[in-house]
Amino acid sequence: MKARYIPNILSISRMFLGIALLFLGKQKFWFLGCLVCAGITDVLDGILARRFGWTSELGEKLDSAADGVYIVCAILAVIFSIDNLSITLYNYAIFAVLFAGRAANMVITWIKFRKVGFIHTRSSRWASVPIFLLLPVSIFLERVPNQVLAIFLILTALSQFEETWILFAMQKGEYTMSIKSYWEWKRDKAREAALEKQEATV
Repeated sequence: MKARYIPNILSISRMFLGIALLFLGKQKFWFLGCLVCAGITDVLDGILARRFGWTSELGEKLDSAADGVYIVCAILAVIFSIDNLSITLYNYAIFAVLFAGRAANMVITWIKFRKVGFIHTRSSRWASVPIFLLLPVSIFLERVPNQVLAIFLILTALSQFEETWILFAMQKGEYTMSIKSYWEWKRDKAREAALEKQEATV
């Protein structure tokens, strides 16, 4: 097995770990262990890909798909495992807003670039922290804490807004999922433009 495929294998394993969560909601400590393993794969695949230059378009797509499968399965696991779970209109509204924002960015990406995927900004990574905390807390408390859910909403909404901003600022041939932030992307573009101008004058 070539080492460069390790990030892709980690992403695929996160999909299976996400599916496993659907069957572990009643077994709290197994659920937590599986959740931690999924979180480790989420961190490691990106670190290894960037550190050793094992990045690829397939790897970026697998990472996005794995995140989606893992989060959806984890949320469903919480919903189906908690007896008499009371999901308020406030909860539904939060998830509706987040889904709408994610769907809008997917549509923009497809229409403008004919690509499927999400930009892996630093803010999107930070936005995943509250959901990572929300799931085990909900399982152990057998309720969804609205305070953590509100933090998740704010961070995710900001992350999605940044992605939308980047998508509108990008030209058609510039699309890439590997952008740390809007400001760093703009800074790198300015440096490239300055370097090209300098080379043209030599």
